[in-house]
Order: sequence, then C-alpha cells, then structure tokens
Amino acid sequence: MEILGFGDKLKQSEERYQHLVHMLPDGLIVYIEDTIVFANRAFLSMIGALRLEDITAYPIKTFVHPDYWEEFTVTINYIIREANPFKSVYYKLLNLNQETVEVEMRAVAVEFDGKSAMQLIIHDVSDQKRMEASLHEKDHLYKSLMESVVAGVFVGQRDTIVYANPYLAEMFGYTNEEMFKLSPFDLVTANEIEEVRMLVFAAMAKGVNQIPLKFKGIKKDGSIIYLEGNSSIIMFNGQPSLLGTIQDVTFKREKERLLRDNAMLYQKIIKFVPEPIVLSDGGTILYVNKLAMQVIGVNDAKDAVGKSIFDFFHPVDHETIKDTMQFIMSTDNATPFQERVIVHPDGQCIDVELSCIRINNYMGKDVMLSVIRDLTDRKRSEEILIRSEKLSAIGQLAAGVAHEIRNPLTALKGFTQLLSARYPEQPHYFTIMSNEIDRITLIVNEFMTLAKPHFSQFSNEPFKPILQSVISVLETQAILLNIELKASYDQSNPIVYCNVNQLKQVFLNVVKNAFEAMPGGGEVVISAVSMEDGYVHIRIKDGGPGIPEELINKIGEPFLTTKEKGTGLGIMISSRIIEAHKGTLQLSSVINEGTVVEIKLPIETQEPSL
Repeated sequence: MEILGFGDKLKQSEERYQHLVHMLPDGLIVYIEDTIVFANRAFLSMIGALRLEDITAYPIKTFVHPDYWEEFTVTINYIIREANPFKSVYYKLLNLNQETVEVEMRAVAVEFDGKSAMQLIIHDVSDQKRMEASLHEKDHLYKSLMESVVAGVFVGQRDTIVYANPYLAEMFGYTNEEMFKLSPFDLVTANEIEEVRMLVFAAMAKGVNQIPLKFKGIKKDGSIIYLEGNSSIIMFNGQPSLLGTIQDVTFKREKERLLRDNAMLYQKIIKFVPEPIVLSDGGTILYVNKLAMQVIGVNDAKDAVGKSIFDFFHPVDHETIKDTMQFIMSTDNATPFQERVIVHPDGQCIDVELSCIRINNYMGKDVMLSVIRDLTDRKRSEEILIRSEKLSAIGQLAAGVAHEIRNPLTALKGFTQLLSARYPEQPHYFTIMSNEIDRITLIVNEFMTLAKPHFSQFSNEPFKPILQSVISVLETQAILLNIELKASYDQSNPIVYCNVNQLKQVFLNVVKNAFEAMPGGGEVVISAVSMEDGYVHIRIKDGGPGIPEELINKIGEPFLTTKEKGTGLGIMISSRIIEAHKGTLQLSSVINEGTVVEIKLPIETQEPSL
C-alpha cells in the first residue's frame, strides 16, 4: 500500500509539473534529432496550432525562418556550451500561416523519454519590436511636428535659449544658427523679461500648469511685434526650463482695437450662441441665456439676474471661483474648462464644467463671461462605461478562475469529510476546514454566475406575483429574525418583459441583505408603484446602521462588502441582471437610519405571455 501511495504521489507530481509547464507564458518545446516531441500551450498558440499532434509530423526546420536556419543548430549548441540557461538569442520563427514571429530563445540540453533532447524556451517579442519601431516613428514624428508647427516654439533655461524652431527664428527675422547665438535680451526688452519671469514664478508657486505669455518682441530690423502664447515648466537636461509656444498677434491686436468699439454686438452674440452663458460683474449676474437658465435651475431670467453667482455654486467652489474672477479680470485669455458643482434652488446638485473669459466694454464695463456645461449625461456615460469594463473583466476572470478551482475543491471537501470520520476525536480543525471550503465554494459559484452567458428566455409577465412570491418565501425567515416585513402595491398590476427567475434572484438578494443589516430585528418596507415615466419603481428600505458615504458609490464592486462573510458579488450580479432588463438599480443610505435600494423596470403595454 505504501508503494502504491508513493506511485500515486509521483503521478500527481508529474501531472502538476505538466500543468505548470502548460501554464507558462513563454513557449516551451522539446525536440529530438530535429523532430518536435513536446510543446506547451503557449508555443502552440504562438504558431497557430491547436494540438501537439498538429506539429509533431513536422521537423523543427519548418518553424524557423529561412534567413535564420543555417545558423540555427550552431547557435543552439553554442548556447548550451556556455552553460548559461539565462542567455538568450534573437530569432525569427514562422507560424503555420508562414507569418514571421520575432522571438528570444534560450536552450538547454535535457533527457526526454530516456533520449538526449534539446529544450527551447521561446519568448515572443513581436509586440515589443513593434512598440520599439512605433516609439522610433513617434520620436521622428514629434521632431518633425516641432520643426514644422506653425507657431514659434522655444525652450528657455537661465536666460539662455536652448531650443528654437525655424518658425520662431523666421518670426524674429533670424536664421536658426543666428538664434542660438542670441540671448533673450536681444529679442525682448529687460522689463518684459522680468514681467514674464515674475508671472512664471507666481504660477509655479500656485501649481499652475499652463502659464499664459503676452509680451512685445524686437525683430532683427528693430521693429516691434506683439506676441502671445502659452508655456509650462518642464525638466530639460536635468534643469527646470520654460517650454513655450508663441504667435505673432500684431495684426490681431490692431483688429481687436477696432472691435472694442462695437460693444453692443456682444449682446446679440451672447443671446443666440448655442452654449449656456452667464455674464457677471464682480460676482453679480447681469445676464443669462435660456440654456444657462436650464443649467442653474431657474425658469425665468429675473430669478437669476441681480443675484450673486455664488448663490448657484457649491460653497466648496467659492474660493476657487474668486481666484478665477481675479485672474480673468487681469488677462484676455480664457480659463480652461474646470469641473464645478452647481446647487439648484431646490437643493439638487449637478456637476458642470466652467470656463471664463473677460469681455471688454460690455455696457461700458469689463465683465466676466462664463460658459457652463452640464456634465450629468457625460458622467453617467462614463460610469456606465467603467461599470461595463469592470463587469467584463470580472466575467473573464470568473471563466478562467472558477473552472480551475471547482474540481480541486470537490476533492478537498471529500478528503476533509473522510479525515473527519477517521479522526473523530479532533473535530474542531475539520469543522474549520469544511466551513472555509464551503465559503470558497460560495465565492466560486457566484463567480460562475457572473461568467455564464446571459441568453435567458424573456417574456411579458405580470410584476406583482413575482414580488409576492419572493415575499412569501422570506416571511418565515423574517419572523425567526424578529423582522417585520411590510409590502405595499398600487392598484395597477404592470406587465414587465423579464426573466422571472432572474428577477426573483435580485429581490431575494436585496431583501436578504436588508435582513442581514438588522441582526437584532427591525422593519423592512417594500413598495412597488407604476409611474408616469413608464417604469415600475420598487423601493426596499431597511432600518439598519446604514452605509458610510465613502463606500456607497463603490457598492457593487467585486469583494467590496460591509458584511463579515460577504463577497460583494451579490449586488454586482443583481445590477447586471437589472441592466439586462433595461432597468436601473441605485442605493442610498443614511447612517443610523438605514439603506434604500431603488429598482426601476420598464413597463410593457402588451398582455402577459401564455
């Protein structure tokens, strides 16, 4: 019996070794006298084969690029003689479609089935080579773009010009060679340079990334040009430097001087521009167009005009907006769009992005024009995209991990029970092992639920019986837990297009969560109401301790749970089911008052399926 046990262990060890070899990310092959006798899955995938039998009939020469075959055997023997298994060489192989695969190979002499053989470990570097080529192309592209960009580009470092593109040299009337012999003081007056230096220092102190530039330049012929642009602080050759792009705006300045006399034109432009726009003077609103009224939550312009702009922004943004106002009134440049929070008169908060610019001579004064864009739809789309990507990733992980774990778990469970029966004098350890295996099994089963394709049969069904059946199942458990289960419905019995079992699974998950939130008993209130928006609204409220604010938006992420033995997958699965039913599932919570789960499902107008 001992010899048999040793043989079994040896066989298991060999199987585990083969499994590890097949799980290697790099390709591994063994060949004897130029004939392949073994290949792992990574190598089969690399050359486009499905099974080892697909390639064993071929000599290894079949998979070596013709340009590399002549030196192949010599090189392999050289690597083996070096006795360094980590030494690799670059080679090109061919897959079954005769496509080139760039690799790095290591070789070692081995015995296989009692015969001398060669083992090659092959690392696919095709993507790496393509990336290197792409980086080289990008480097060349960026250089070409910098040289041909229609703007003056410079890098200044300690009163020295260390880079200037041809356009900048031409702007000042110099050649490129002449530019590098000049100092900034040859191109800009000392006063202007000092102003730029102070502006840069102030921006660095505030942590501003983009530093606007506006100064006068001196051309080679002595004439003055007006320049504007943007700059930022970069590290160049290990030193802080100023990277800037500037344009000759001399002609533009002349045009602007003429346009300033047409102040009344602003009113017409602002009235019909297709952006939400607010004009303010010192923080007092002077004008709002119709789109802006919708964003700030008022129905009439008189509800906003004359009020402070701070009445409509969240207090956390007030100081930043004050700084923006001061900056705007000292420059002609617009601020980049920045996220802010607007508070409607009814207390509702919405995310917006805000950009401001100074408007000269509006009704005889300089005012601030603000463009405010509602980000609600964009934020919702981003959240849906992120959630979709997470679900996709979890589904892929589930498919791979759960399948591999399930079979070993069955063996562990069986042997634990066997050992427990054999050694009844020490049940404590076996009980712990069994409980933990059960917990792993639970997680694996929930993983498999995520991984299963959702090709469920949908049909039109009355909604009320679905919810009633779940409540009837849970009533007994509620009594045992000292929980009062209250349910209310409106007079309608809406029809929903659904998979009945999946909806029952969702309601069971949510109500059981409510039970578990109240270990000492309490009250769970369930209501279902058909609304004019075409949805049936289901509201499930518990009287538990609530969920902290910092966690409420993360509920539904895998393994995030407030329960001691929870997995965090229940709400994720429920959300996925509701989304498949074209509905929504949202949570809200108040500490020490409880948590509310609100589910919306679209109502069908057709009769239920027979």
